[in-house]
Amino acid sequence: MVADLPLPRSTYDARWESLRAHLNAAELDCAIIVGPEAQYWVCGYDTFLGSVLPQALIFPAASEAPTLVVWDADVAIARQTSLVDEIWTYRFGVDEPADRFVEAAARTAPELKRVGVDLSSHALPYAFGAELVAKLAGVELVDIASDLAHMRALKTAEELSLMRAAGRYANAGLKAFQVHAKAGVTEIALAGEVEYAMRKAGSDYASIPTEMTSGVRSVQGHGTPSAHPLEPGGLVHVEIGGVERRYNCVGMQTLVVPGAAPKASAVELYDLARACLSAGLGQLRPGVPAAEVEEPALELIRAAGQGDNFKMRFGYGVGIGYPPTWLEPLKITRTSTDVLVPGTTFVVHACLLDEADNVGVLAGGTYAMTETGYEMLAGTGDVALRL
Repeated sequence: MVADLPLPRSTYDARWESLRAHLNAAELDCAIIVGPEAQYWVCGYDTFLGSVLPQALIFPAASEAPTLVVWDADVAIARQTSLVDEIWTYRFGVDEPADRFVEAAARTAPELKRVGVDLSSHALPYAFGAELVAKLAGVELVDIASDLAHMRALKTAEELSLMRAAGRYANAGLKAFQVHAKAGVTEIALAGEVEYAMRKAGSDYASIPTEMTSGVRSVQGHGTPSAHPLEPGGLVHVEIGGVERRYNCVGMQTLVVPGAAPKASAVELYDLARACLSAGLGQLRPGVPAAEVEEPALELIRAAGQGDNFKMRFGYGVGIGYPPTWLEPLKITRTSTDVLVPGTTFVVHACLLDEADNVGVLAGGTYAMTETGYEMLAGTGDVALRL
């Protein structure tokens, strides 16, 4: 069966060549890749289960074919979505996944000495990681999670097309948010309209739950919808992810619930967040150090006396994602060493949470760096608060 791939086969051929070159340069015998986002990038294997139960892509530094080791209930998914022909299985509750991983890795070299593992992956919990380390006693394990992440940070033209499609889904959700955010509607009901609009537009399942809070709950930066009804004049903000073939694009917006005027302090806080976002966007250009994007926004926040209410990073990379996250390791913070080169895709947002005033605001979206500037993929960005 021909694998159902989101990208041309030539893209994967190039990735295999690049990964092999990296493993050889690092003098690694093979890689044991457990993160579902990395597996998907390398070979197309498309399942969320790797975040729940151990599954691995064993990729040799030599020219031998890679091996997938999966739960036997998922073998059909591996066959239908991945480029890997050599697929091993284990039976849940009967076989030890770590034994199968080590056995498959041992086939790649006469004597394993150095093995790359994405040790920092959320798909590798401590208990299983310790078991894997014990099974590989005497073998040096090297964390390659950041290396894999940086390889997939630069998007091809085809990947950018997928990101744009995901952005359209996120924006469809924001349009539903704008239409249905009415007094008396519960956050859960509003989230239902938003999620339905994205799914109807064509979105895959989200990597992070819908984040939405209103009124006094708006100060909860990562709060999820509750039965709390929207109140006239209160603020409500949403953060959602549209997804196309596992490529995530994040949209966000803050609104005033119709029916009454918002309190002045809420409007002032939003205006400050908007000014911060505008200052950050003004820094975006090909090759800009990520640390330079946040600093002008921080100056505005400090000058307004709101420094303690800026609790979020100013931005982060985004792309392939599976639950529990759509984040990639690229960081847009004052301490980041990353550079925003053409092909990188990232969220830039200003989130201010004033707990003393019980109000929180959010402004921003997802952007792609191009050869000439930046392109907005999703979100409402630098827009005035709808009163």
